[in-house]
Amino acid sequence: MAWAFYGTMLYAGRRKMLLLKRPPDPLKVPPPGVTILVPAKDEGERIRACIQSALDQDYPNFDMVVIDDRSMDNTGAIMDEMAAANSKLRVVHIRQLPAPGWTGKNNALHTGVQHAGGEWFLFVDSDVLLERDVLSACMSVVMRKKFDMISLLPRLESHSFWEGLLVPLAAGAASSMYLIALTNNNLMPKTAFANGQYLMIKRSAYETIGGHETVRDRFCEDMQIARLMKSRGLRPRVSWGNDFASVRMYSSLGAILRGWARIYYAAQVGTPGRVLAALSFVIVCCFSAYAALAWGIWRLVHPGRALWGYIGLAWLLASLVHIGLLTYFLGVLYSWSGNRRRNAWLFPLGGAMLVSIFLRSVRMCITKKVEWRGTKYSHNMAADLATTSTQKAP
Repeated sequence: MAWAFYGTMLYAGRRKMLLLKRPPDPLKVPPPGVTILVPAKDEGERIRACIQSALDQDYPNFDMVVIDDRSMDNTGAIMDEMAAANSKLRVVHIRQLPAPGWTGKNNALHTGVQHAGGEWFLFVDSDVLLERDVLSACMSVVMRKKFDMISLLPRLESHSFWEGLLVPLAAGAASSMYLIALTNNNLMPKTAFANGQYLMIKRSAYETIGGHETVRDRFCEDMQIARLMKSRGLRPRVSWGNDFASVRMYSSLGAILRGWARIYYAAQVGTPGRVLAALSFVIVCCFSAYAALAWGIWRLVHPGRALWGYIGLAWLLASLVHIGLLTYFLGVLYSWSGNRRRNAWLFPLGGAMLVSIFLRSVRMCITKKVEWRGTKYSHNMAADLATTSTQKAP
């Protein structure tokens, strides 16, 4: 019953997030100026493809600011080389650690915004590749619908077994835990979501919420930005972006485990409530199907008198229906993310790894120790930065 309900909500939620289309509606003339901002740290040659995909946009009015955040490799040199060949591109180099109370990414984007001149800001992570028309498609939607922000869920690229198995599963868990589809409902001001991999926001809305300075100590600043926007009566939206952008989030099993644990920890400001609820769902509503299957087989061999000796068959049929629904809807999630549907059959392995990610996240909630992009953090996030002073940390 839980999986039948979950599947129904899955399809209903997706319908509310299909906002982009091809070809997009014509843009007004002249179209608003957009500044694309990309922070990067030790990306090496990989940053080249991201920057080039942004520079190749068919949108007629944009510039780009890329931020080299203390890179120890050739990331900054590649940025400088590309900027010398393209007048739309400007490079900002950060040499110092962020001030106390700031995460590296928030500090980098806050610094980059000081050099941005657009009416809209498009924040893009350095591991994202953009299709040529994504900016035009997004601007068409926000202009027509009068949205203040649009954030995309890109296609999840996988180049290894663990990536294909775990990243879509963890992303599907996150979308369920944080009720992503309900972001597009103005009647639920406390339910909001955004994806910092691709987040386009109107400058006036960004300034209204206080920008990245207001969320300076957040590891999931994107979600907090969306929450602040809804609390101020602004209109953030989330859209599927499979056909418009792609991302390879992690390239190793260790990175997947650490990265998703951090995401779950940070999304709820270090409180474990939703993580524990998701952990309970996986155990009670997922692994119970396999326990029921084993029990049904055992009772077939040892039928007893219950249900006139058919108790084993009843358990077996119930477990197969349960496994069928679970596998089908997980297959849908894998398919929507751009990965192989058949990975759903490996849920006993993927689910066990997901449980380990949840436990890592709970441990972070207890210790408050997080490592991200080579920088170690050990501090308590303020419960509500929006209500605190926006003075820069000393």
